Amino acid sequence: MTPRVLVRPAAEDDLEAIADMLEDFVRGHPAHDHTRSIPRLREAYFGSSPVARLLVATHDGGVVGMAQWTRVYDMFWAMYGGSIEWLYVRPAVRGLGIAAAIAAEACRQIRDAGGEFLNGAAEAETTGALYERVAMSWPARTCYVSGEGFQVFADLAGLSPREIVRRLPPPGLSRRPARRR
Repeated sequence: MTPRVLVRPAAEDDLEAIADMLEDFVRGHPAHDHTRSIPRLREAYFGSSPVARLLVATHDGGVVGMAQWTRVYDMFWAMYGGSIEWLYVRPAVRGLGIAAAIAAEACRQIRDAGGEFLNGAAEAETTGALYERVAMSWPARTCYVSGEGFQVFADLAGLSPREIVRRLPPPGLSRRPARRR
């Protein structure tokens, strides 16, 4: 008999398994040594203002995968949709279609919320093959400003555009922890 895979909304009882998967997911990433906590996850997904809808996949009763999706609006196409992020499946159960099951459930939920598309980014060696089978894509760059760079950029709000451009933080500040403000 084939083990049953179930994709469902995450519950607070899943937070330990989610935190465990997150620790594996972040290996090799610059954020690996950054502190993450279950109370912060609880606040982000189950607090008074959740940031996204979090899905988990179970296989033989254990939580083995996750992803979050947020509702978005595409101004070019004038339609609602969803953006999927943090799609992860434990290495021991990869290749069983669990990532596809998570993405399909996200699509169903997005459609139920009035959406007509799904977008997301993929690492070539992880979910890239799944996305290439079903999605259209084009070359893109993912950029971020964080740490002290983000704080410096935020401090520039309200200045003239010329002054903002003159004072833009260098990219390296995004790798430094932010000082307290």
